[in-house]
Amino acid sequence: MANSKRPPVDIDDLTNSLRESSGKGIGAFFPTPPQREGPAPVDTAHFPTQPHIAPRAEPEKRKQARRDDVTTSVRHDVNYRARKEIIEETESHNSSLRITNEEKYAVKDLIDELERKYKVRTSLNEIARLGLLYIIEDFKTERLESLIMKVKKS
Repeated sequence: MANSKRPPVDIDDLTNSLRESSGKGIGAFFPTPPQREGPAPVDTAHFPTQPHIAPRAEPEKRKQARRDDVTTSVRHDVNYRARKEIIEETESHNSSLRITNEEKYAVKDLIDELERKYKVRTSLNEIARLGLLYIIEDFKTERLESLIMKVKKS
């Protein structure tokens, strides 16, 4: 047999530890580390790594929220036809867009609803480009009050 450098297992200690663990025998195999002095560890449960995606509100509540929301830009001066031509018919360059699974699912739901309910065909690429155009235009007109500035300065 090979020479093992592991200490022998004390069966009595193992049995006692399992009895004291109240059915949670993990303590016998993975004892809790000694407490260190110094700052307490940060509870990361309050710092989500993914953005929260709010559930959909009823149509009347969404309409009311839009009327009451004074920070939403008014889009009465947007040339919709020009935006459509830009996102559908202009030359574009390859790029990568990093999104979370929740964002991917939300965009897929949006695309599916547009196609099934409203018979509007679109893609993640078109939605992303439209969003970029909106953010660029918002910054050009609003500067310090633009969405991008408010988000980045918050």
